[in-house]
Amino acid sequence: MKKEFAKQIYSYVVCVICVATGIIYLCVGIYGVVKIASPEFTMQQWEWEQIATFQSFKTDWEKTEGSPVLTDEELRIRWQDKREIAIMGEKRSGMQNLINMLICFVVIIPLFIIHWRLGRKLREE
Repeated sequence: MKKEFAKQIYSYVVCVICVATGIIYLCVGIYGVVKIASPEFTMQQWEWEQIATFQSFKTDWEKTEGSPVLTDEELRIRWQDKREIAIMGEKRSGMQNLINMLICFVVIIPLFIIHWRLGRKLREE
């Protein structure tokens, strides 16, 4: 009887861990969706400040020692490239979050089902 009770406790503890892990990774997945939908919003502050406006990019460029002197048109092209790359990187990070969530759910859903059924079976006996 004692051994069956210990198995039942084990199975329900695993279920609780699966649910807690699922909640955490659900939040990670939701954050990933936000990163994909609005990458400018989730970008790190320091990174956003560098690409937020052309003028801020130009000022940073001019402050950097050893940087070549470029026309506004050439700087604007570099700013647009840097901005696009930063946004693409943020969206990529969001996709990675969604993939992490998917992998987590592929693992924890079967674990939860198996241990939930085991706990119910042991409780009925």
